[in-house]
Amino acid sequence: MNFFIRFLVGYALVTAVAVLLAMKLFSDQFVPGVRQSVEEVLVQTANLLAEAAAREMRAAPGNTAAIASMFQSYQQRQFEARIYNVQKSDPDLRVYVTDQRGRVLFDSSGAATGQDYSRWRDVKLTLQGQYGARTSRDSAGDETSSVMYVAAPIRIDGKIVGVLSVGKPSRSFQAFIDLAQRKVNLAALGLFVMAMVLALAFSYWMTRDLRRLVVYANEAAAGKRRTIPIEGRSELKRLAQAIEHLRTELDGKSHVERVTQLLAHELKSPIAAVRGAAELLEDEPDPARRDRLQHNIQQEAERLQRIVEGVLELARAENQDRLPTRETVDLSALLGEAVALRAFRLEQKSLRIQMGPAPVLPDLHADRFLLRQALLNLLDNAIDFSPRGGTLHLNLDQAGAWLELRIRDEGAGIPDYAQDRVFERFYSTPRPDSGQRGSGLGLNLVEQAARLHGAEIRLGNASQGGAEAVLRLPVVPANSI
Repeated sequence: MNFFIRFLVGYALVTAVAVLLAMKLFSDQFVPGVRQSVEEVLVQTANLLAEAAAREMRAAPGNTAAIASMFQSYQQRQFEARIYNVQKSDPDLRVYVTDQRGRVLFDSSGAATGQDYSRWRDVKLTLQGQYGARTSRDSAGDETSSVMYVAAPIRIDGKIVGVLSVGKPSRSFQAFIDLAQRKVNLAALGLFVMAMVLALAFSYWMTRDLRRLVVYANEAAAGKRRTIPIEGRSELKRLAQAIEHLRTELDGKSHVERVTQLLAHELKSPIAAVRGAAELLEDEPDPARRDRLQHNIQQEAERLQRIVEGVLELARAENQDRLPTRETVDLSALLGEAVALRAFRLEQKSLRIQMGPAPVLPDLHADRFLLRQALLNLLDNAIDFSPRGGTLHLNLDQAGAWLELRIRDEGAGIPDYAQDRVFERFYSTPRPDSGQRGSGLGLNLVEQAARLHGAEIRLGNASQGGAEAVLRLPVVPANSI
């Protein structure tokens, strides 16, 4: 299970528990609160009616005619009261009056008159001078038939002469409880939905840097160069820095191993050739063959030098995530310098340079040494595959935010089988004039230099014939600031 799902599920569980606890707290506190409010109103009502009953009994002990008449009129009343979306239209209060022995003198329902209620809690406690209340069911098997009774003493000259008890059916205020419960359920559902939306946002925010870190680790493992994608001073930032440090250390170790393997691989052949030629040279009496062997030794020594220099230059480029330094570079002047450095090789093959029109170009911010090595390798490649007496076509121009250099030779072009491998390390095709292969490192170095400069490099067959290299350099690299 990934971190996003873990955060989301954890947040959802915490929210669900919090909502359930809130609803339980509501049920535990709200329902008793409603009953307490109803009971408080019944206390006031019972005491008010007890005063009316006392006045009537003072004139005629045991007389409840006035109370009976009043409740008869009350029960015939019709009223329309809308209380918090609950419609009330029928009177539902119950009242009974007992004497000082607990015998019922009056019952608004007419069912209990004459009965002994002295054992009921509301009557018994009130006759004893205490607060009396009870809740009883009219029907033993029906929970909705419960009635809450609150009693008040009827006093005449400070003496308790009877009890007046007021009853309120629970179903009359249960509607308010049910209405509030529905509203609370809807509010809880809305709160849970809102919490889930917040959980999604929170989980995304918490795992965003983790996802970036995973992408960074995968790209680092794949050899792609990227800066640490996490800002700030969080623990994930420190973890990313630790991963970056580990990657740098591993890259350094791997780099040393790779350079060692490159040198070992490429130096074996020319060293063997030099050793063989040297052994033959000691016993060779023929001057012509001795000259040829010496020439072979010289050629292999030069090849060794090219391999060592190429591997070191390539190693320097490959071991960098970004250019260590940048300086202002005039690409036209740098190209002219590279051509001047290859003047001897051009003269050896009687090659001409044809330069296109030289527009005014902006300066580049680049690594001068690395860019010059890339230009030299492109020129070397074009010289190697040009026919003797041919022409190298050089064109430098600006295309929008890019400076574009094209170098085209007049050779046979790139064979179909090699077109996808021209930048592959150690891959090389035979030179047309000598049949020898190069080290296969020059174009790979060009590719690495292009990568570090944020440039593009292409090498393919031109429509006019020959092979054409196109190097596109950004005028303002994205990582130059």
